[in-house]
Amino acid sequence: MATDGHDVVLVERDRELVRELNERLDVQTLVGNGTTVPVLKTAGIESCDLLLATTDSDEANMVVALVGSALFNVPRVVARLRDEGHEESFRSIAAEMGGERLLINPDTAAVERILSLMMVPGAVDVAPFFDGGLQVAGFVVKEDSDFNGLLLSHLRLLFPAVPMLVAAIRRDGLWRVPHGEDEMMAGDLVYFAMDPGETDNVLALLGLQRGSEHKVMIAGATRIGIELARRLEATGTAVTLLDGRRTACEKAASELGTTLVIHGSPTDRERLVEEGAERADDFIACTDDHEENVVACLLAKRLGAAHTFALVDNPALAGLIGEVGIDAVISPRLLSVSLALQFARKGRVKAVAALLDDAVEVFEIEAGAGCRLVEEPLAQLGLPRGVLVAALRRGDRILVPTGADRIRAGDSVLLITTTKSAGQLDDFLEAGQA
Repeated sequence: MATDGHDVVLVERDRELVRELNERLDVQTLVGNGTTVPVLKTAGIESCDLLLATTDSDEANMVVALVGSALFNVPRVVARLRDEGHEESFRSIAAEMGGERLLINPDTAAVERILSLMMVPGAVDVAPFFDGGLQVAGFVVKEDSDFNGLLLSHLRLLFPAVPMLVAAIRRDGLWRVPHGEDEMMAGDLVYFAMDPGETDNVLALLGLQRGSEHKVMIAGATRIGIELARRLEATGTAVTLLDGRRTACEKAASELGTTLVIHGSPTDRERLVEEGAERADDFIACTDDHEENVVACLLAKRLGAAHTFALVDNPALAGLIGEVGIDAVISPRLLSVSLALQFARKGRVKAVAALLDDAVEVFEIEAGAGCRLVEEPLAQLGLPRGVLVAALRRGDRILVPTGADRIRAGDSVLLITTTKSAGQLDDFLEAGQA
């Protein structure tokens, strides 16, 4: 948010962490307990437009959010809460207050992302836009893929009648928003913006396919693991849940129905073999130990699991995607960031997705009358380097524009940008907003 031009004050009790953050972030910092009124006043809450309560404690976040709302009338408040009881309490209290309130549950966001990934085999990331009319999905291009060596400008020859383009590419650890003369290469992590109806065709060109049956193994009887199993049970999916903690297994067994709950370590190769990891269509590791999740996925993949997903919030581990054989990394932290960004930019931005590594962002905005995006040909807008107008929705039509096309007031616009360039878009979006 600081890169967007906002004045950000970060309150943190851990003095050493604040010292580290000062070296990495261009924000103001304050050492103190953010649940107390004196500290909040020192941080400038009385002139605050947006308050985010995102500590690891639900109780602390509830206190901060309610103090900000009730005592200081902060117009927009975000609270990160994981417990269902706290969620219900927050919604009840927020309903009695003015202003805008957003509740973010990282666990729920992670479950939703995992389910969306399971619908697109081989994808490392999936995000819907234009009310589901377009999806941005990331895949690692393999040596035998038909996309290997293909110029991006040739995509229209393969998909002449539907929206299709490459939104971003990560190659050798570096992100780029590409242009038509770039080509896809084996090993690239490529994000396609595409018509969801073309998913099977894209999978075929990538050398991927859907299985006729669906067997899922989940490592970790955590909140995420249990909720994921519960959601899959409702679809009739065969689920096995594995955890090395006996009490966690007993709790999961009491809350679930058809799921087979097994007491055993997800990094125990023999146990994975016994429970049929090699026959799993999807293996999801979502224990609270993210290093263990990586190891479990590597073992399951080596045994023959078709697709493996690891819950990982460590950027260093997330950066290994595609290099170690794990199909997708789910980061509750990045998912929370995406939801918070969307809320922070409300009024201009309808949806936001932060891609892996948080280096590229995808925005869906509604072009207001008089804003700088409207009427001029795209080639003449002077958009910052690293920004791509990927698609337009005009009425019921979704278009992939060229440099000669113009955005009209009322169009929904899909913008791809590096995080560094995101803040420079404000001048193009704000004019003409109410």
